[in-house]
Amino acid sequence: MTFSGTPANNEAAAESATSQRLRGGRRFAAASPRAVIRGESPTPTGGAIVDWLRFSFLPEGAFSHSVELLNRYFALWFDFPIHIQTAKIGFRGYQSSLEIMAFLNGESIRLGLIAMGGEHVGGTMLVDLSGTGCAVVSDWQAVYATMQDLDAKITRCDLAVDFLEGEYTIDQIDDMYFAGEFNSGGRIPKRRALESGDINCPQGGGRTVEIGRRQNGKMVRAYEKGRQLGNQNSNWLRIEVELHNRDRVIPHDIVLKKSEYFSGSHKALASFIDAAAAKIKTQQVQHETSVEIMTGHMVTSYGKLIDQLMLKHDNDAAAIISQIRVKGIPNRLQKTALATHVNTSHAPDVFEKMRQ
Repeated sequence: MTFSGTPANNEAAAESATSQRLRGGRRFAAASPRAVIRGESPTPTGGAIVDWLRFSFLPEGAFSHSVELLNRYFALWFDFPIHIQTAKIGFRGYQSSLEIMAFLNGESIRLGLIAMGGEHVGGTMLVDLSGTGCAVVSDWQAVYATMQDLDAKITRCDLAVDFLEGEYTIDQIDDMYFAGEFNSGGRIPKRRALESGDINCPQGGGRTVEIGRRQNGKMVRAYEKGRQLGNQNSNWLRIEVELHNRDRVIPHDIVLKKSEYFSGSHKALASFIDAAAAKIKTQQVQHETSVEIMTGHMVTSYGKLIDQLMLKHDNDAAAIISQIRVKGIPNRLQKTALATHVNTSHAPDVFEKMRQ
């Protein structure tokens, strides 16, 4: 698929209702209640997902007005309330930044950043949505309409597919590379191979193959995701395409036609989509794997201590749990806990007061 600056005509028609609702007739008008069908189907289907999104735009008026506008857009992107708080540092040449936060089970979880100000950014603002943020977007049609409305320029977009059952392997990706299937226009992209582990299991932490260079605007990364999470017996392979706007314009409809752009980024990837795992299943597997690995670490590190506590408290497990439990979500589980709605997300009290 060729990267162009103008989205397809049918996409322009599809976003019309959402974009008009976002604008409300004026750029800074409040967003009206949802009245359109969501862009994403609730049925779990396979294919590529957006795993990172970064775009810049030229604001109209004061930065504070644009932040207010973005907050209204975000209300359409996500199924739960979010709040925006000041960050301590700038970001990628921007002087200051704000954090886009969700609130879940007593924990604030960062979904992304808004950056602004600075001498070398041309007066633009930037939105950076991390993998965690992308995982919980419920309406990519609204994201598309937002970028259209702001006349935004996508500077980075990562697409990913997951293969949970060993449908593809790192060795197959390597074979395809050496067969020239990742060549483009007669050029042979750079390849880098990494592996992690220890003396007892050299590849226990998983292998990674990178094809292409980030500096050139396009890189394919294949890695053993399950082993990276700590399951040495896992067959889970993730393949990512990282796209930057160096010498290319990344069209807005990439967030709607994810699988098409993934396949079109390299001819070698065209056959991968049909075997890709469903998004919901992938999130569940990642959550369960992480919980299992962390439980194993807890047993190794504190199993004997818990045994002693049981003796001390006459085998009263409830008393021990009340003594050692800390309410919240470990950092490693935040993305999947939010994405799979393990707990009901809600706004903190301060945000509730802002809404009243």
